[in-house]
Amino acid sequence: MKKSILILAGFGVAVTGGPVLAEPSFSVTGMLRQEMAYSTGDPNQHTNWGNIYNGVQSDNYCSNLAGAPLAAGVFVPLDFSCSNVTRSADFAEDPDWKQFATRVEIDVQARFTENLSGYLKLRGYREEHQEDFLEDFDAFGDNGINEAAVPPGGFGLTRRNTPLDEGRGSAFETNDDDYMLDLPALYLDYNKGPLWLRVGNQQIAWGEALFFRVFDAVQGLDLRRHSVFGVAAEEYSDSRIPSLAIRGSYRFDNDWELEAYAQQFRPTILPRPGTPYSLVAQAFTVYEEPGFEKDEDDIDFGLRYSGSAGNFDLSFMAIARTTPDGTYRWTNNNLGNNFGVPEAAGAPATASEDGLAFAPDPTGTASADEWFWGASYLRFDPVGALNASVSDAPFLEAATFAGAFNVGTSEALARAELDLFFTTDSDFAVDANGNDIVSAATTLTGFGPLRGYLARDYDEEVILGASMKYVFMGEPDSFTDQLILGVEATYTPDRQFTSPTLSQAKIVEDEFTSVVSLEKYHKFSAAFPATYIVGQWMHKSESDMFGRHLSGNGSSFAGGIPTGDDQFNAIALAVQQPFPNLIYRADLSILYDLEGGVFVQPGVKWRPRDNFQLDVYANIMDSDGGNDDIMGTLETQDEIFARLSFYF
Repeated sequence: MKKSILILAGFGVAVTGGPVLAEPSFSVTGMLRQEMAYSTGDPNQHTNWGNIYNGVQSDNYCSNLAGAPLAAGVFVPLDFSCSNVTRSADFAEDPDWKQFATRVEIDVQARFTENLSGYLKLRGYREEHQEDFLEDFDAFGDNGINEAAVPPGGFGLTRRNTPLDEGRGSAFETNDDDYMLDLPALYLDYNKGPLWLRVGNQQIAWGEALFFRVFDAVQGLDLRRHSVFGVAAEEYSDSRIPSLAIRGSYRFDNDWELEAYAQQFRPTILPRPGTPYSLVAQAFTVYEEPGFEKDEDDIDFGLRYSGSAGNFDLSFMAIARTTPDGTYRWTNNNLGNNFGVPEAAGAPATASEDGLAFAPDPTGTASADEWFWGASYLRFDPVGALNASVSDAPFLEAATFAGAFNVGTSEALARAELDLFFTTDSDFAVDANGNDIVSAATTLTGFGPLRGYLARDYDEEVILGASMKYVFMGEPDSFTDQLILGVEATYTPDRQFTSPTLSQAKIVEDEFTSVVSLEKYHKFSAAFPATYIVGQWMHKSESDMFGRHLSGNGSSFAGGIPTGDDQFNAIALAVQQPFPNLIYRADLSILYDLEGGVFVQPGVKWRPRDNFQLDVYANIMDSDGGNDDIMGTLETQDEIFARLSFYF
């Protein structure tokens, strides 16, 4: 209801504010594009088919429990051990083509009156999987592998894909497993003197930084098409999620301008599980819909006041928003079977979600070694996350009933407890007289591979920001002449972050983010057009470029408790060089995390005529290890991608 009121009120203001419609004019243009990406790296390790433990027999650590008391008068035998576990090799696939998609876009520009215009963009996108096994996964919709049966003795089913809003990225989208059709833009513009209004479905982009989003904090990103690996110089223009909004500005007599918006909340959409660009380990299910249902009617607000003071262009902003990226925590598997512990019957209302944060699933994590590797790879604390899954309040009763326990800070006990659950052996405990314990309450029976269940929450926050631009006036044709210095900085009090333990308690910190840039067009040769160059430095006080709290950094990939970092710093460089005939343009973008990770994107654009263009780029990633830089969890995804575009 709120979004309907918002959009109808805005259209009413725009239409009634102008003169009677007369002599409208329209123009229609469009594009047909083939987009392809060929893998030159290793499989995506966030997927089952890229898991490094496929077909690997892991040593078990159950003997770490030998002689330990489990309860009063109940002990683990001194010769206790459990069977080794071999993860299935059936997942081992390695797609060569990560993307093979056809895109069509139609743009309609309309001029209704001198003051009133409109714009519509229709976008269709179809992913044509070149690997047969990828046909089983849902790239856009909410179908895919939602539920699957598990072996006898386990739960009746497991849920593997629960996207928000029926899988839609925006309010004006329809989709299925392999296609999406949406309206990225559908709005009216009204201009009269110093007043400008835009009403409808739209993107709002305030920031100008390359790679980094500092002032560009209004909207979330749709990462289902090419994740974060598109052309860096395009600054997420194809990824920002449009939303219904009223946006307007007023220019005062002193040339300062006040801009404001009210916009319906839409969250960031991650690549679907099991697809080549998946960012969430496939052994987890994320329940996105419950959090979205609570916040889908939220309205975000923002103000920006901009103008000049002497030689400085200044801008100040304030945004009150429901954060689109969200935070994550363990949640009940919601499958209705928690070792006999009821989810609701006879329990207080506050206990209605009590249960287990995991469930048997043949595609889940299969060994302690795999758990420690996977948790560290994703910047979680493998010991703390285990403890939170069994001892946080929503899981304590069911987990205790199942024989789980808090291991404190002991990695040895954590590995032992994990393998105790993953093995399929049973009757592990004896009483003080050496007799087997067969009571359901104390018999420890493993379940095989386990899937973890997470909830995604969308927290409210306020972002305050300021930016500045200054143009140097050096000697003509010198490098400092027309060199532009830019600064963007934001402060977010009490920002909430996902805890590396995935606990119910989020990390709450004030965060400061800044980017300093130098950009210039410089003519190095009379034979070539000017070269565009931009260099940037980014600093964040609490999280990395992807919003992960820095306390999750620093554990080895073999596992361990992370040591954490106290700040994030990265630099970026971009160069664009047109050739003399303007048919070719060479690009180079580089992102370097000062902890040791690097992303390099060379490319070339070829446009021999107005209605045809070919873009070819490479994405090259590397990390120096240490699990403390942003490329550590992406470096396997090297690729070459191309876009063949026809314009009409």
